Amino acid sequence: MSIRPSFNTLRVVKPNRLIKPSISISRSITSSVRTTVQPASVKQYRMASVLQATAKAAHSAVASLASASPVKVGDNVPDVDVRINDLEDRINFSKLQGKNVLVLVPGAFSPTCSSQVPGYLEQYSDFQSKGVKDIYVVAVNDMFVVNAWKEKLAGDKDQVKFVADDTSKLASSLGLVLDGQEIFGGPRLKRGALVIEDGKVTHVAVENSPADVTVSHADSVLKAL
Repeated sequence: MSIRPSFNTLRVVKPNRLIKPSISISRSITSSVRTTVQPASVKQYRMASVLQATAKAAHSAVASLASASPVKVGDNVPDVDVRINDLEDRINFSKLQGKNVLVLVPGAFSPTCSSQVPGYLEQYSDFQSKGVKDIYVVAVNDMFVVNAWKEKLAGDKDQVKFVADDTSKLASSLGLVLDGQEIFGGPRLKRGALVIEDGKVTHVAVENSPADVTVSHADSVLKAL
């Protein structure tokens, strides 16, 4: 008996046809996962504008309040610690002995400030001959910026010292806060110069405009000593 299968007993199985999704189904799936981005409304833009205006007004009000009682001759030097040299070193001008000069500037590296300070560097010996013990340049900047500015202006000379009033506490205590929001983005010191002696203020020279260097110029302060 033969065990060879008969060819006529074999059935040909046709593969199933792939069913393509209809166009309507594809569109339905695509539209269901599409993200709709809603544009900002006019009301939202107006609210943002109102918040910015409110913040600006509040900032200006604080600056005005902090300058309501500016320092004057005969006042005590504020008992405030500020940074000098590095983040760990502090100085308190109210504790200084002898005659010292504070050169107040709105901001390190600004063009006007960078033109104001060199006079004090160049005439340091003239200030000493007038009995000045030390000269301190004070700016409302962090210590890193102040040190970089010092290196640019004075190099390795340490006669004139550079100080960071990084929290504006000294500026506020002196009543000499400048509303520097438009230029510097925040409160700064008004441009000026103070002569202090044994904890007392003996000379005050504050510029009417931060763009001026007249009464706070080294020559003017020398004449006042």
